[in-house]
Amino acid sequence: ILLPQPIRGWTVIISKFLAGLMFVYIGIIFTVGIPIALGTAGDLDIGEIIAQYIGALLLTASFVSIGVFSSSLTRNQIVAFIVSLTIIILLMLGGASFVSFALPSNVGTLLQDISPITHFASISRGVIDLRDVLYFISLDSVFLASTYLMIRGKSVSHRSYLYRNLQLGVSGLVILGLFIGWYGRSIEGRWDLTENKLYTLSKATEELISSLDDIITIKLFESKDPPVQIAPRTRAVRDLVNDIAGKSDGKIKVIRIVADDSEEAETRAKESFVPPVPFNIETQGEFGIKLGYLGMGLTYSNKQEPIPYVKSLDGLEYEIASTIYRVTLKQRRKVAFLYGHGEKRRDAMMQSLRDHLERHHEVVEITDAEAGVGLTPLHALGVDVLIIAGPNEWMDSLVMDGIDEYMADGGKTLLLIDPVEVEARVGATGTPNEYSMGNYIEQYGLKSRTNVVFDVESNESVTFQGRFGPVSLPFPYWIRVPASELQISGGVQSAVFPWASSIELLPNPTNKTVDVSIIPLLETKPTAGLDYDFQDLSPQSSRPENVSKDELGSHLLAVALTGTRCYPGKVSCEKDLDKPFRMIVAAESDWISESMVALYPDHITLAINWIDW
Repeated sequence: ILLPQPIRGWTVIISKFLAGLMFVYIGIIFTVGIPIALGTAGDLDIGEIIAQYIGALLLTASFVSIGVFSSSLTRNQIVAFIVSLTIIILLMLGGASFVSFALPSNVGTLLQDISPITHFASISRGVIDLRDVLYFISLDSVFLASTYLMIRGKSVSHRSYLYRNLQLGVSGLVILGLFIGWYGRSIEGRWDLTENKLYTLSKATEELISSLDDIITIKLFESKDPPVQIAPRTRAVRDLVNDIAGKSDGKIKVIRIVADDSEEAETRAKESFVPPVPFNIETQGEFGIKLGYLGMGLTYSNKQEPIPYVKSLDGLEYEIASTIYRVTLKQRRKVAFLYGHGEKRRDAMMQSLRDHLERHHEVVEITDAEAGVGLTPLHALGVDVLIIAGPNEWMDSLVMDGIDEYMADGGKTLLLIDPVEVEARVGATGTPNEYSMGNYIEQYGLKSRTNVVFDVESNESVTFQGRFGPVSLPFPYWIRVPASELQISGGVQSAVFPWASSIELLPNPTNKTVDVSIIPLLETKPTAGLDYDFQDLSPQSSRPENVSKDELGSHLLAVALTGTRCYPGKVSCEKDLDKPFRMIVAAESDWISESMVALYPDHITLAINWIDW
C-alpha cells in the first residue's frame, strides 16, 4: 500500500520507528511510579535512577530499530517477530559472561564490546558515557539504514548503480557501527549522575594531587588481548587513571604499557612488581589458562609503589590516592602498638601487619607507662596512629587518661576489643573479658555486648580433626561480614571474623564533652544471631540450628568514629574543632593475627586501609 504512494522511503521508516518508540516509551513511563513509591520508604539515588531510565530508553530504541528491520524482511508479522527476537537474543548473549568465557578471549571481548547489555550495564551504574550513547545511536543507524536498503531493493533494480551505491553506503554504516562498538572504549567524555558522584574524583583526591610538588608517573600495565574476565574493567581503570591525571595540572603522567607485547614490556612490569594473573578460559571444549595484566606502578622521585592487580573498581580511587599519599610522604609516620595489658604484640602475633606497615611507616611499641598521663603525651612521642589489639588485663586509670588526652589532641586509634575470649584448643568455650575496654567506648556512643555472633548462612568452612581424620564443617561462629563502607575499607568487600561480638549504638555518648559521628564499617547479613551463653562454640554446637528466624538480624561488628572532644584534666574543657580525632573500633582482634592472615590475606589489606584512614 505504501510503496506506490508519493512518500519517501525514509519517511515511512522513520515514522514507523518513531511510532514503535512512542509505544515502548509509554510503557516505560508508566513504571515511574515504582521508584517514586520506593522513594517514600527509603533514600534512593535519583541520579542513578535517571541514568537507568536513559539507558532503558536507548536500549529499547535499538530493539525497535531491529524490529523495523525484521519487518522489512517478510510480510508475515509472526516471522518478523521471531527474526527480531532472535537478533536481540544473539546480541544480548554476546555480552553474557558464560558465553564470552567459552570463546577465545579476542572473540569474547569483541562480542562484549558490540553487545547492548555491556553498554547498558555501564549506563545503569549512573554514568552516561559518550561512547555508550554513540554505540546505541550507531546501532539504530545500522538497522534503519539496512531497512532502507531492503525497502529500496523492492523498487530499484539490483543491477543499477543507485542500488550498488546504496549497498556501499549501508555497508559503510555497518562497518562504522562495528568500529564504534569495538574501538569506542577510547572515546572520552562522561556525565556522572550519581548523588554522591561515586564515579567522579572526590575533593580529597583533587586536593591531594593538586598539592604535589613533583611529578608522579603512573605506569598502567594492560594486556594486548585482555582475558574476557577483565576486559570491561580495563576500560574503567583507564578512565579513572586518566581522570586523576587530568585533575593534576600535569603533575601526574600516565604511561600505558602493553605488558605482554614484548620482552622489554614484561621486564618493565616485573620491575614495577606487577605480575601476570592467570584466568581460566575454555576453547573448543578444552580448559586452559591465559595470563592477563591489569596493574600499575607509581613512581615518585626515587620511590616506587605498586598496585599489583586491580581486583575491583570499588575503592580503587581511594587505593590510588592513598598510594600517592604514602609515596609522597616526606617523613615516615609512626604507628605505635600499646602493650602491657595482654594485647597482641607487634612481633609475636602480628608479624605480617608489622611487615607491611614498615614499608612506609615507623612501627614501634609503647608500654603502659609511656602512654600514661602526666608523662610525655603520645603526640609528643610522635605517635600518629595508636593500635590497641585485644587487651585482657587491668588497665591503670592513668593509661586511660593518657589515651583520652591523646584523642582530645586529635589522636588516631585502631581499637580491637574482645568482649569474649575463646580458647579454641579447650573445647571452644568462651570466657567474658571484663578488661576488653568495652566500657571505655561508651563515652563515644558505643556499647559492646558480651556475646558471640554467629551466622547461619554467611560463614566459613573450617577443617577440624575428627575421630577418623580431618573433617571440613561449616562453622557459624566464623562469619563472613560484608563491608558497609568501601572507601574506608579500600574496596575490600568482606572479612572473616572468628568468635566476634556485637556493637550497639547508644542514643548519646556518656561523655557530654564528646561530639562524634559514627560510620558503620562491617555489618553482618540479616541471617546472624547472638549467643550469650557461648559455652559450646565448636562446629558440632546445636545452638545455631535451634534459633528461630525472629532471633536473627543484622549486627554491627566494626565502626569508624570521627569528631572532637576535650580532655577533662584541662582547666578549660572546650573541644578543639581544629583537632578532630579518628577511631576505628572492631569487636574482635584475632582476625588480623598470623593464623587468620595466612587463611585470608585480604585482612592485611583491610587493616592497612583502616590505618591509612
